[in-house]
Amino acid sequence: MDKNNVTKLNISVVVFLIIMSILSSSNIFKLEVKGEPLKLAGLTIIVGLVAFFVTKKTNDSKQEALDIKTFLPKLKSKKVIVLILVPVVLNIILVFVYKAFMPEYFEFLQSRLPFELEPSKLTPIFFELMVIPLGEEIAMRAFFQKQTTKMFGFIPSLIMTSVLFAIGHFSYGAAAIMILDIGGIFVDSIFYGLVFRETDNAWCSWVPHFLADIIVILMIVVLAL
Repeated sequence: MDKNNVTKLNISVVVFLIIMSILSSSNIFKLEVKGEPLKLAGLTIIVGLVAFFVTKKTNDSKQEALDIKTFLPKLKSKKVIVLILVPVVLNIILVFVYKAFMPEYFEFLQSRLPFELEPSKLTPIFFELMVIPLGEEIAMRAFFQKQTTKMFGFIPSLIMTSVLFAIGHFSYGAAAIMILDIGGIFVDSIFYGLVFRETDNAWCSWVPHFLADIIVILMIVVLAL
């Protein structure tokens, strides 16, 4: 690849990073069109997915971060297993704590469920819970975290990515509830980012993301009965 193409790709990376930051941050503003909330944060993932595939030539190989062949071997690492289990176990404990001692926040979590668990919808819901976290991991970890790590180093990148990830999931509520919500998502993202750092594979960071999402949702539904 000649220098001009490399320069163009690097400029594209910066442009995509800026667009993702703006879109995700827009979630904290109550943007409305004809009285309906304008949710732009969801576009962050679409832009990130496009960015990953458009700029993948800036990585070491075309398969980098999405190599399915290295997925299972990399999961065998004890360190990776611990990093995967910590956010999952932590979320399980916290849901019980919220139900027992913070009913307001538990109700807030219920209100954030994007669907009703009807028997006829279980299959598409399960599929959705598999696909969306993978898209988020490709966009936020395989693109955003990887590219900002090259620019600023790992720790600043991990924090930046997790802040952006948390803000992108922002929902309005009482101050204490918003702090808890954003804080929890930020901590989860830190662990997803650590898994990606250890494996350089978005499939691997998808595992704790998917497990945490589906287990927490099922626990909320069961405990709400």
